[in-house]
Amino acid sequence: MLKIWICMLLVITQLNQILVRGQSATNYNVGIGIADITGTVAGVNMMGYAMPEQVAAGLHIRQRSRAFIIVDPSTSKRVVFVSADLAMGSLAVRRATLERLKETFGDLYNEENVAISGTHTHAGPAGYLQYALYQITSFGYIKENTEAISTGIYNSIVKAHNSIQPGSIFVSSGELLGANINRSPFSYEQNPEGERAQYKDNVDKEMILLKFTNAKGDVIGSINWFPVHPVSMMNNNTLVSGDNKGTASYFLEREYNNGTLPGEETIVHAFANSNLGDTSPNIFGPYCADTGLPCEYKTSTCNGKKETCFGRGYGYLTGDDIYATRKIAELHVSKAKELIDTATTPVTGSIDFKFTKVDLENYNFTLNGNDISLCKAALGYSMIAGTTDGPGGFNFVQGDNSTGNPFWKITTGVIKQPTKETIECQRPKPIVLATGEMTSPYDYTPSIVEIQLLRIGNIIICVVPAEFTTMSGRRLTKTVKNVLVKKGIIDENGIVIVSGPSNSYTHYVTTPEEYSVQRYEGGSTIYGPNTLNAYLQLYTDLSVALADNLVVPIGFDAPDFTDKALNFLPPIIVDIPTLFKKFGDVIKDVNEKYIRGETIEVEFVGGHPKNYVQLESSFFYVQRLEGNRWINFKNDGDWNTKFKWLGNSVVRIIWEITDDVQAGTYRILYQGYHKLLGGKIVPESGITSIFTVS
Repeated sequence: MLKIWICMLLVITQLNQILVRGQSATNYNVGIGIADITGTVAGVNMMGYAMPEQVAAGLHIRQRSRAFIIVDPSTSKRVVFVSADLAMGSLAVRRATLERLKETFGDLYNEENVAISGTHTHAGPAGYLQYALYQITSFGYIKENTEAISTGIYNSIVKAHNSIQPGSIFVSSGELLGANINRSPFSYEQNPEGERAQYKDNVDKEMILLKFTNAKGDVIGSINWFPVHPVSMMNNNTLVSGDNKGTASYFLEREYNNGTLPGEETIVHAFANSNLGDTSPNIFGPYCADTGLPCEYKTSTCNGKKETCFGRGYGYLTGDDIYATRKIAELHVSKAKELIDTATTPVTGSIDFKFTKVDLENYNFTLNGNDISLCKAALGYSMIAGTTDGPGGFNFVQGDNSTGNPFWKITTGVIKQPTKETIECQRPKPIVLATGEMTSPYDYTPSIVEIQLLRIGNIIICVVPAEFTTMSGRRLTKTVKNVLVKKGIIDENGIVIVSGPSNSYTHYVTTPEEYSVQRYEGGSTIYGPNTLNAYLQLYTDLSVALADNLVVPIGFDAPDFTDKALNFLPPIIVDIPTLFKKFGDVIKDVNEKYIRGETIEVEFVGGHPKNYVQLESSFFYVQRLEGNRWINFKNDGDWNTKFKWLGNSVVRIIWEITDDVQAGTYRILYQGYHKLLGGKIVPESGITSIFTVS
């Protein structure tokens, strides 16, 4: 009898394991792909902080695009979700990507069913957005970066398409603590007390994860959403990086892809962003650098000045933003692993999508019986003030609704005097730049914007073209869920996700209450105080169309300015090697022996990294001798390596030897490109002396 019970217990246990692994059935066909999108890593401004002096000078880790294709096998209807290590979606990038997809696949992948979501890293090269405002600090439009990013995204989608196989999706969620705070609590507190009482925290703490498995039940990838600004790399950083989100992907993918170099992964994990608008990874809050006291609550100033008010993160004691980035990433990874292990709730149901383009500057809708119009885009004084994650310039502060700054009234009037209609519409925002009325040499900010919904069974993704604040995101997900539950499309257990900033970029979206006090996020809500209400109406309309299977008019295309876009960055005329040296020569060589825990720094004569974007390649490899062959062991996408451009035709390669490095014989191979007088680009390479690690 005991044997029978033991046998039954074993059978039940095995069945449970099979069900947990997802071997009971496959609900969808899924494909997953990863590709390199790293653009120019030196000599260009970095996107995010909008600081002209923050110019890239090397590489921390490569930026990646992670693509997920989900197909309904009964209808062949499909959606594509791309999470890319970018500051935000870009219309220029999206158009270039979709054009290449059309050439390859016809209409299979198009603007309606493809979503490109940025992680919002502030450590990537700039110049890939077509609107003039976003090109000011990057000194124009940088075509090479747009091409690198769009090519990489296209490659990731092609890889995903080529890997489509029967699979299942499981969903789980859980609370992630210690990874984000609200950086504008004063704004958040303007929301109704009753509404705030519905939530435990003033920032969302929930990570939502989708786990993808193959027919055998093996994990082949995951996507999760958690709201936090990727500003762990501070505004004095000059190394291109995926910041905390890209780093989290790197670490989790290393665990699941043993024996591969970064970029060669077949099991892919995306850490996407959500309603991040007022979130920060600097979890200890803002303090005055000179006194050590907390900053003034409403304006984030110290003795009336914002320049010394900074949010403190995990690296504040040492000033080490690499450590801060790793710490936030590790928290992400720990929670993601937990959710992958516990994701047993299957996602079932049909695949669908709805999409439209809307002229937001001329959008009219009804709110509480009143006719409402959005405004011509404009930025407020507090946008120039910056945030505690990175204070801005000039003499602006957050939370200042006054219009009594005579210098800036004159200055903005010279640039473009806002019309009386825009001034009234944007109140109480004091306007510093009336971008919606600035069209020379081309539009400064978008007017026509893409609105998109994706459905994966009981999961709804609101693909948003902006940074929604915490409460804005909560109102959006609540609105969409209410519509779809009433329509019977999802049940009460259905999950609605905000994913952004995606496809294009329209700055921030605050609630009207948050807008009223004009901190940074309110000053950056460009279409006025009713921006969120407009989005709620638009996503309500898409939700109804999704539920009732209505045809949604696509709308008019936004203008394409890429052909007329200007680039004011000086070109590389010619690279000149160090005196008595040639390109590829070693300037600073290795020692003969190293032990684990030491750091190697070598230098080569190298051409400017702007000469050639090494997509799906590497500026260097750490190579290990195995038998009589040199094997690539590390590349420039590895966490423990760094590539730096020192100028004057000198590059530096750094390798921190970790404790898990195998004892053996090694060397470092450098490869780059230099420009000859006349413009010809020539490859170069060099190798260090051989050294041992013990």
